[in-house]
Amino acid sequence: MKTCMGGNTHCLGIALALLLSALPATAQQPGPVPSLTREPAWAKNVSLEQQQAAVGPFEQGNTMLKESLFIEAAKKYRESLQHWDHPATSYNLALAMMNLDKPDEVYALMNVSIAHGQAPLGPDRYQHAQKYIERMEHDYARMTLLCRTDTSVTLKSEIQHLPVSCQRFERLLRPGPYLLSATHDGYQLPDLKLDVEPGQKLGYRLEIEEQRRWAAWKPWAVMGAGAALAVGGRLIHMKARDDLRAFDARVDELGGWMPPDPQVVDARPRAKTLQRVAAVSYAVGGAAVFTGVALLYVNRLQPKLHPVPLGDNELTVTPVVGGGQTGVQASTQF
Repeated sequence: MKTCMGGNTHCLGIALALLLSALPATAQQPGPVPSLTREPAWAKNVSLEQQQAAVGPFEQGNTMLKESLFIEAAKKYRESLQHWDHPATSYNLALAMMNLDKPDEVYALMNVSIAHGQAPLGPDRYQHAQKYIERMEHDYARMTLLCRTDTSVTLKSEIQHLPVSCQRFERLLRPGPYLLSATHDGYQLPDLKLDVEPGQKLGYRLEIEEQRRWAAWKPWAVMGAGAALAVGGRLIHMKARDDLRAFDARVDELGGWMPPDPQVVDARPRAKTLQRVAAVSYAVGGAAVFTGVALLYVNRLQPKLHPVPLGDNELTVTPVVGGGQTGVQASTQF
């Protein structure tokens, strides 16, 4: 099955195969073959042999798609794309991926399929792709992440873990909570929580910053308070010791008899109370000092992820499909 444009040797059989294939996933009738009077952009630098090699797996994919063999159909369409990056193949691959719960890949493929306008798809499929893209951008969020090449980052949710390519990561995400987990120079960084809402367009450059958990003075304040309690306890202890010595000396003067002076009699229990207060001050002060030392260690400078929002002029996103890969390419300015 093959049709050619005038005397041009480049064949558009794959476009004809698309338009003559009944695809139940679209619920659309095949449209007419577009009228082309010159070599289209999607056929440039594609030899006749490459086009012919692409038609076979494309038609096999169509057959599998009609039989609801979505995984097998997707494999055939990817095989066809290795020979020829035709918008029609990207469109049909998107139809297969819709049934495999791959919204981000479907979104990228639909964008690729409409990159050359209506001609390679026909108006009905072109409009269908546009409406699907609009619906995805309304229901999902688009996340763009850029990071240092010496940092390994994973975007986690309850249902999936997505490795982040720091050179180019652009993905549609289901709304909900996410965690950014990263390692830098072999060190596991604290996770960073992100809340994603429908329709959001989020873009961050992930930088590594050394931060403390608390202000640097707080552990020192705890240590200082502990030291002050310990010193206070020492002074109270010395006062209790002096009072007991004075009491014992007065008793010795009386030959072991209890002194008649009430103030001297009360000195002993008062000194015992001061001893107990001093012991408590020692314990609390020592615990505070040790706590301060532990806080100093915990509060040391540690690397953490710091998300810097990307400006509108920093990011350019281009859908990419070809060579068995699907996604988007993000370029940025620093």
